[in-house]
Amino acid sequence: MFKKFLYYCTTLFLIVFYFSFNLFINIKPFESYNVLKTIETLSSDKYKGRLAGTLENTEAAAFVKEQFQKNNLVPFYDNYYQFFNVKYPMKVEGMPILRVITTKGDVLKEYSYGTDYKEDLLNFNENKVVFSKNESFFKDDFIKVDNGSTNVVFYVPEGDNLSFRSSFMHDAPMDMYIIITSSTKKDLERYIGLGYMVECFIPLEVKQASIPNVVAKIEGKKPNYSPIVLGAHFDHLGNDLNGSLYGGALDNASGIAFIIEMSKYLNSLGVPEKDITFVGFNAEEFGLLGSAEFVKKYKPILTESKVFNFDMIGTNNSAPLCILAGQKDSVNDPFVKSIANTCTKTKTHFNYLFEDSSDHASFRNENINAITFIDNDTTRIHTPNDKATFISTKSIDRCFNVASKEVIKYAFSNNPLYLYYKQLAIASAVLIIICFLIFSKVNRKKNNSL
Repeated sequence: MFKKFLYYCTTLFLIVFYFSFNLFINIKPFESYNVLKTIETLSSDKYKGRLAGTLENTEAAAFVKEQFQKNNLVPFYDNYYQFFNVKYPMKVEGMPILRVITTKGDVLKEYSYGTDYKEDLLNFNENKVVFSKNESFFKDDFIKVDNGSTNVVFYVPEGDNLSFRSSFMHDAPMDMYIIITSSTKKDLERYIGLGYMVECFIPLEVKQASIPNVVAKIEGKKPNYSPIVLGAHFDHLGNDLNGSLYGGALDNASGIAFIIEMSKYLNSLGVPEKDITFVGFNAEEFGLLGSAEFVKKYKPILTESKVFNFDMIGTNNSAPLCILAGQKDSVNDPFVKSIANTCTKTKTHFNYLFEDSSDHASFRNENINAITFIDNDTTRIHTPNDKATFISTKSIDRCFNVASKEVIKYAFSNNPLYLYYKQLAIASAVLIIICFLIFSKVNRKKNNSL
């Protein structure tokens, strides 16, 4: 009877070993080093900050598409691209100007771009303004200009730091936003008080362009079911007028690099229960426009989806992994709670944030389950200092350790083979050896008794 039981156990362990070892040798592991190399590529001078509407943004989209194809993803429906129209700030001829002039048009003082003033990216419905005392309103940290046809604000940033660059919003309330130092502001106030005029020109104009989201998928066994969605935006904020690069390594070359590597790993697991869709969102920095267009077009098939968005993954600062959910969500939301439980089980330091500040919001607005994984570190984002040198592979691995388990839960029915194939292969191998040793011992005893 014991021998028969041992046969059953050995057979079971051999089956487990076969399947787990087969996964072990066929699965392409998630490599955070590959993520880092992709971040370095996308945040380099080659892509010039990936501003939506620019040639470099289109080239970044092509790069994402090529990586999806390399990882054997197929087009989402009939195309890897989903095009939509946006307004964006385009560089035009001329040099930036901020100067004090007399009523006769003579230049009294010229200010230095990048030292005394700089454009903020928010809006350029107008790019030139000339104003005097009667058309300006002064407060402690800003000058508001309204000459009847143009509304402009000149404002002093915290610490006189001119490096921060806002997202572009073509429907922002003011026609143009200019950052100035506190000394420049005092200077302008004094000159205007003396009856002089101020002229400002920024060589950027609002134009329209057709830009793509990049959409691909791993086909599942049940293609008519709502897919699991992994998303990340790949656009950023371009260059300033001095050519300083806003490379956006953390925000968000990191997120798009993360899902590219995830697509390789997940595709090597085999066929999922349902489709896994990968989306490189465009124009997130223009107000979540790409994700809004994606949801608008594909809402009928997304109603039961689980959406995992990735934004700013890989900080080298001591920030916890953050579950960023919708403004109206809470810790009691079942999807949020599921991810929090996985964080707890994996002993991952995490926190929550409930804001509509990344692409998950486009899905939550349509009541589709969605969160964003984010390292909520804002110390360098939207500045030229957001570089790949400040990315940590440990933070990337931390996110993968949680996100992979959640995706497998929904895409592969929480199959323990996919979650613990390494451990199962080792454990089953050890147990097989033990069983053979017991067999050997039992046989020796039997032979000795004869």
